[in-house]
Amino acid sequence: MKTIETLLGRGERVRYIGRQHVFVLISNIVTELVLIGVLIAAGVVSQIAFPDKVLAGMEVGVLVLIVCVIISLLILGSAVLDYLRWSNAHYVVTDQRVLVLRGIFNIEVVDIPIEKINEVEFRQSWLGRLFGFGDVEMTTASESGICQCRHLANPDGLKRALSEAQHDLQRGYTYLDQHDIDAYLELEDALAGDPNVERISHALQRLADMRDRGLISRDEFEEKKRDLLSRI
Repeated sequence: MKTIETLLGRGERVRYIGRQHVFVLISNIVTELVLIGVLIAAGVVSQIAFPDKVLAGMEVGVLVLIVCVIISLLILGSAVLDYLRWSNAHYVVTDQRVLVLRGIFNIEVVDIPIEKINEVEFRQSWLGRLFGFGDVEMTTASESGICQCRHLANPDGLKRALSEAQHDLQRGYTYLDQHDIDAYLELEDALAGDPNVERISHALQRLADMRDRGLISRDEFEEKKRDLLSRI
């Protein structure tokens, strides 16, 4: 969570934070534990099957058992890495972009602006419907191309948050800095009835309408907004 907060810009709001379903982690670890059990059983059976055979000065059964134990330890280490990868992977939707964070020691961040997302595809198998996970695939116009969020817990939440963020972006809501809005509303309450405040309020509404209609750019809107608020 702390890493996510450091990536957010001023006024940027988080709409969704998710990760892969715990079913994915459990299935991987169970598979690895089964492999460890099979290897240990194979090592024990080898001692029974080759009681008197010697290879390189060591009983074959003991040698096979040692090899099986070493491989089992490697698989156990892989299980620990699986947990660390699962716990450090996050899928974040803000009002401005989608962030995909991965990595254990070095964090990799995929940053996709909302306006670059062209298509969102949702897939859910029968097992996913049963346990509550699914895949979300985003086709983008950015360098990342296609971004896949596989076996995601609560995939509907990500898709809904993304849809709402795109809707607000089209209406221009994400261009408004909440800090500036709150500051302006406080001043408006304090100066209620002041004709200067009323004129500025009307001008801001007209500017927002022009921005929503594409008559002025975001930067032009921000510049005019700061200029108007500075006159209060």
